[in-house]
Amino acid sequence: MHYYQEISLLPNADINIYFIWQKLYRQIHLALVESKIAYNSSAIGVAFPEYDADKYHLGTKLRLLAEDEKLLEQLQYEKWLNTLRDYVHVGLIKPVPEKLAGHACFKHIKLKGNKEKLARRRAKRNGETLQKALAHFKDFEEERIKLPYINMISQTNGQRFRLFIEKQEMNQPKTGLFSCYGLSNSTTVPLF
Repeated sequence: MHYYQEISLLPNADINIYFIWQKLYRQIHLALVESKIAYNSSAIGVAFPEYDADKYHLGTKLRLLAEDEKLLEQLQYEKWLNTLRDYVHVGLIKPVPEKLAGHACFKHIKLKGNKEKLARRRAKRNGETLQKALAHFKDFEEERIKLPYINMISQTNGQRFRLFIEKQEMNQPKTGLFSCYGLSNSTTVPLF
């Protein structure tokens, strides 16, 4: 990653920072979908410079990172972030500093689901009653993830979900593609 653009979420007494994150990340996701280079793949990654898993906090900054400056220019952030101009500040595209603090993957961690959802899926798949499927999951312990997240709404089915984000620091950089959320399980972004 050689270039980045930083977006700062501006403090606002009337609007919760997490609500701004939700609106901002939805627009970033849509921009990455429009600029994808392969099926559900983007050449642009994201970083959360103020990420703090212990406090379940993403911070107030989002960095978009790319190998080529033109990729960030082609995002046309003005178009996507126009409605948020009072709540975010978009910096200029800059080269990534030579001195780095390291590298990290920012990953999307998915929950397995709750007992009722799993039971409905099992009942449909196996052709059994919902009561029988629920009995199968009677000892199921719902997974609890203690990570920062952004509330999202699926553009395909309208379902609400939490986009849990985990930061995994890496010893070496690794190139590759990102999801249309700018996240990856293996491709790294520079930390600075």
